[in-house]
Amino acid sequence: MYAQRNLIKMKHVITADEDNCRADRIIRSLFRDAGYAHVQKLFRQRDVKCNRKKISAADRLRTGDILEIFADLSEKKQQEPRRNEKLFRRLQRMIVFENEDFFALNKPTGLAVQSGVKISMCVDTLIKSYSSCECRLVHRLDRDTSGLLLIAKNQKSARKLTKLFREGKIHKTYLAIVDGEISGSGLIENFLKKSFRGNEEKMHVSNEGQLAVTKYSSLELMGCYTLLELNPFTGRKHQLRAHCADVLKAPILGDKKYNPQPTHKELFLHASKLCIQELGVEITAEIPMHFRKFLTDMRGVAQR
Repeated sequence: MYAQRNLIKMKHVITADEDNCRADRIIRSLFRDAGYAHVQKLFRQRDVKCNRKKISAADRLRTGDILEIFADLSEKKQQEPRRNEKLFRRLQRMIVFENEDFFALNKPTGLAVQSGVKISMCVDTLIKSYSSCECRLVHRLDRDTSGLLLIAKNQKSARKLTKLFREGKIHKTYLAIVDGEISGSGLIENFLKKSFRGNEEKMHVSNEGQLAVTKYSSLELMGCYTLLELNPFTGRKHQLRAHCADVLKAPILGDKKYNPQPTHKELFLHASKLCIQELGVEITAEIPMHFRKFLTDMRGVAQR
């Protein structure tokens, strides 16, 4: 059905750094000028094989595998679309830290990290406009949570950062304004389990769930509200939101999922600092405008 290519344009032996990576990502790392659409077309036309067998773009290759490409990707350089400058400028305005291996964004509230149903714009779309085609997400933030998000520039960096996150060696600090009076500090240690009510997904405390650990410290009391510093030691879905609502009995302002009577449109949860001690890096991100305005207003009320 497909014409077989007799000439192998390229042969590549999978290295240890590429072990367990998707085939399409390996090809794009080898050919920086090859666009996503063209690489996917190679797989549809069966122009890519591994160990003499046809493979799909999503197949993960192992160290020592022999990748064969029956096409000259360098010929396609001029056929790829130009970078979307509008998206690139939007991405640049969000960057608060950058080095050779990764960069950090101060993500605004309301911007999803990845695409999905009824999501036309997300961080994943924006980073495709970056000059390096190998940029990739290494962790997530909820759509309505603002703050720091790390993006790796290459495969090696992505693996390193993912490993540090998994081992708890990247220390995260969040700021939250909660509906309730919380004083002092403490450590929350329990188990969270996912549950569904209709199409709504929530996390709740259950001994059948996964371990979730959060340190909290009260920074400022503002009437019936409290500014909290939150340090998650595990990375469970909605961990901070569930701990504030279910354990502290002080839901985060604007949390439509865990606050039965939200009085604010935006979520008041912000990833403010990341500390990567092993790399000697500490990154901070300013709080968003709605967060700053609320603090200013409440402090003004307190001074009257």
